[in-house]
Amino acid sequence: MAVIPIVDLADLVADNSKTDRVVKQLDEAFSTVGFVYLTNHGIPQTTIDNVLEASKHFFQLPDEVKNRTRRDYSKSNDGYVGINQEILGTHDLQEIKEAYNITSSNSIFPTEEFNPEFRSAIVSLALELTELTRRLLTCMALALGLEENFFVDRHRFMFQDQTQNATTFRTLYYPSLADRHIQPGVVRCGAHSDYGTITLLLQDDVGGLEVLSGTEWVSAVPVPGSILVNLGDLMQFWTAGRYTATVHRVLVPEEEIRRKSTRQSIAFFVHPDNDVMVSQLNGSHEHPPVGALDYLKTRLSATYKY
Repeated sequence: MAVIPIVDLADLVADNSKTDRVVKQLDEAFSTVGFVYLTNHGIPQTTIDNVLEASKHFFQLPDEVKNRTRRDYSKSNDGYVGINQEILGTHDLQEIKEAYNITSSNSIFPTEEFNPEFRSAIVSLALELTELTRRLLTCMALALGLEENFFVDRHRFMFQDQTQNATTFRTLYYPSLADRHIQPGVVRCGAHSDYGTITLLLQDDVGGLEVLSGTEWVSAVPVPGSILVNLGDLMQFWTAGRYTATVHRVLVPEEEIRRKSTRQSIAFFVHPDNDVMVSQLNGSHEHPPVGALDYLKTRLSATYKY
């Protein structure tokens, strides 16, 4: 059974020998488990907590208010996603979660009348995550023997303009199941792999995330102060399978005490710029290049339920 490794990013600001060690540790994690916990990542906990607090306030508003910013897939990826609006696992009957997608500081946000802190809290954290992503992309390029800016140059417009880059900040809310009769097949989030380059995940202390290791599901227990990073399908394709996009899920917890709890998480889904053509780095012509935006649209169209 695989164990998700922990990598200390404090060494990235130290001497080159320690930076090399971080690069090797990330390379090993992405080549095997496909997941890694990052500690000493430099993002203040208060910045994260502000988003969780503002998000909880939004998700506890009446449905009538939340639906004013409901995501319109035909127009953009921004906005509110209600329970059962998307199905990530192909065999799952329902998915008990809500979400809000933001692709830039100019995205659709709830009016300040209902949630004055929502926009500022999210933009502050998203900018921090964007900078952390650049550091990770640099490490990955070095690990793969590429120019250090290879990936950064192909992710220039993260969280700036969704017409140029589809990177998405998503705040998620899993409501309490205390008053629900749970039907067979109901999950909080179905088994899936992510679509893009990498995903940065910030969990609360409730947990519930599981990672598929071979034929076994491994619990990704929240590590205080850490950010969990995993690879997406597009990066697995880009690296010709050297890096692994691991399947994961969030189950309805069996413990009654946790069923009475809400769960929150924050995901930063990183994608290349929309005009990037992704070719396998090993030079193989077995699979033709794919357009970053076209690939994402194909995956999203299979996910959302109307």
